[in-house]
Amino acid sequence: MSQVKSMLYPLIHFYDALGGRFADLSRPQLRLMMKLTGDPPTISELAESLNISSPGVTQMIDKLQSKGYVERQSQEKDQRLVRVKVTQGGRGALNLALASFEERVEEVLRPLSRDEKDQLLALFLKIEKRMSDPSER
Repeated sequence: MSQVKSMLYPLIHFYDALGGRFADLSRPQLRLMMKLTGDPPTISELAESLNISSPGVTQMIDKLQSKGYVERQSQEKDQRLVRVKVTQGGRGALNLALASFEERVEEVLRPLSRDEKDQLLALFLKIEKRMSDPSER
C-alpha cells in the first residue's frame, strides 16, 4: 500500500472530526467567510478558491446575507460583476466561529504532545506554502 493510500482514511476521519457547526456558521460557511477577510472577491473567485460551483457559492452567500453577515457590492463599470464583503456583524460571527473551531481542533489534537503539535504545524505550513505558491507545485 502506498504512503498516500495509507493516509486516506486517517485524513477523512480527521476531516470528519473537524466537522459540524462553529457558533452560528457551518464548516462550509466558515471556509467561505475566511476567504472574505481580504479584498472583496467575486462569486467566481470564491467558487474557484473553495473548489465548489458558483451556484453553490451563491446559495451560501444568500444564507449569509439573510443573517446580515455579508453584502454584495455591484461594480459601477460592470453591474454583472458582484463582489462579496463581510459586514461588521459577519466579522463578529466569524470571530466566534473561529474560537469555536479552535476549541474543536484543540480537542482533536489533545492526544498529541507539544512537540508532535509543533511538527504537525510545520508540516501543515509546508503544505500550505506549496499549495499557495504556483512555482512550488
